Formats: sequence, structure tokens, C-alpha cells
Amino acid sequence: MKNKLTAFALVDLLVVAAVAVVLVSLAVPALSRARELSKRSVCGVNLAGIGAAAKVYADSNKEQWMIPPFRQLSIDNYGIDYTNDSATQWDPGDVGEPNERRVQTTSGTPLCPNCGSDSLSVTRAYWMLVRSGDTTVKQFICPSNPDDLADPTEVIDLYYDFTGYGNISYGYQVPFGPRDTQPREGADPRKIFAADKGPWQFPNIFPVWTRAGEDGGSIQLDEKPWYWRPFNSYNHGGGANGEGQNVLFADGHTSFARIPAVGIDNDNIYTLMTNEWSVSPFNRIYGHTPYEPPTNTPYPGQNTFGTGAGKYSSTDSLIYP
Repeated sequence: MKNKLTAFALVDLLVVAAVAVVLVSLAVPALSRARELSKRSVCGVNLAGIGAAAKVYADSNKEQWMIPPFRQLSIDNYGIDYTNDSATQWDPGDVGEPNERRVQTTSGTPLCPNCGSDSLSVTRAYWMLVRSGDTTVKQFICPSNPDDLADPTEVIDLYYDFTGYGNISYGYQVPFGPRDTQPREGADPRKIFAADKGPWQFPNIFPVWTRAGEDGGSIQLDEKPWYWRPFNSYNHGGGANGEGQNVLFADGHTSFARIPAVGIDNDNIYTLMTNEWSVSPFNRIYGHTPYEPPTNTPYPGQNTFGTGAGKYSSTDSLIYP
């Protein structure tokens, strides 16, 4: 009788162990997913905090969000080269004017309108909040992106930009244009002024507008979010597999968007609008990457559907990096 009971107990134990293994194998992915969603939430909270700091900054700066000094005359001339991030054109390791993190950019003056900086990074705008003490370098890191690390700079007020793109997880509306394109209070509340940084980092310089999956085909505005993954931020899923992006609207609220075509009139926030596709909405979602030469597109929206500063400019969001 004892042997039978012992045998039964061993079999029962093996069954319990097998069930436990199955339950653990089911629980691990669920826990991993829950952990990622928690990180995504923190990422969104960080972005909302940056937006709140930008609004505080605007209260004391004529209702304008952060804009580094630049040559105003470049707006309607040859543009600002905001993608020239290091001595090597396509190396995303260093940001700011080439090898000049310690140099403050300047604007033109009435006596010297051709003076001022015309090569400066967008991320200098965020560093203005760091220098003022309204944010910390850690706040610019999205915990969902394991490759990004907080800027190691210790003496903050000696510098005017982040050390590299790997020290910042969020992009900003390109501010180097006329007032109606710049981040500011009073803008259309649907306008997006910041988001998880975009997908067009080296070597992804030029887009191939085909949806994800084996069937290929041109991406459409009404495609399922899964097909948009190559065009989303890589903060949430990695390169070519992004699940979406946290976006910050002009009124200060944030949300998680499954596709980047989330701006005004379904503008792709990571590209410059273009008219080469002839018909809407393709000229908004198939736009140029930020690496387009500034001589062609000096600021978001310029001459996209007509001529003259302001023609559709204020509707175009271009989040960079």
C-alpha cells in the first residue's frame, strides 16, 4: 500500500511541476509586456513634464517656447542646416554646431543682418530648459529605449547642447522658421510640438514608402497600425518595428499615437510635407525626411502648396531628431 501511495504522489508531483512550467511560460511574456507598458507610461510622463516646463518658459518669453538664437535672414533665403550634427555630416554621435557644444549660437542684428548662426541642432532648444533648471538631463530619456543614456555632463552651464543623440529620446518641432511655424502659446491646439524621436537616423536616411510585411505595397493612411511600424519612433519596439510614439500637443496634453500621421490633416510628424505626390493625403504622409537639403525646404511647410511664408506653414509639424 505504501509503494502505491508513493508512486501516486510522485506522478502527482510531476503533473503539478509540468503545470507550473506552463503557467510560468505564459506569465513571463505577460510580465514583460506589462513592464514595457509601464516604461511607455513613464516615457509619456517625461514628455508631459517637458511640455509643462516649455509652457513655464513661454510665460516669461513673450509666449514663445524655446528657440535657440539663429540667423533670421536665413528663413526666406537658404534655410538653417539643423541636420549638420558633427564634423561628419551623417554621424549622429554629436549634436549642435560642429564640435562647438560650448559655443552659444547668435542671431542677426539690425546693424549686421547677415550675422548669426545658420548651422545648429534642434536639441539646443531642449538644453535651454536644462540650463535654466526647469528640467534634468534624465527627464529627456525614454526608459523604453535601452540605447539612450542620460547626458553625462556635470557642469551644465558651460554647454549649450546635449553631448549626442544617444543622450536624448525626444524630438522637437523644428523652430527655425517664421513665427507661425515656431512652438508658441496660442498655436492650434492640434499642433504637435514634441514626440518620441523619429525613425530617420543614420543609416535610415531615405524612406521606402512600403508597409511592413511580406505583401509590401505602398503604405496607406487607413492601414492597420502594424503596417506603419517602420515609420514610427524606434523608442517603442526598435528600428523598423516601432509600436507608436508619445506625442505632445500645443495645449500641453500628451497621448500615444499608433502611427506618425497624427498631425493636423494627418500630417506625418517625422517628415516635411511635399507636393511631389500631387494628391492629398500622400503629400503629407509621404513627405521628405529631415535630411532633405535645407536649400529645398528651409522650414516646415514652406511653399508646399503655394508660395510665400505662411502658406500652409503653420499646419506642418516636423519633429526632429
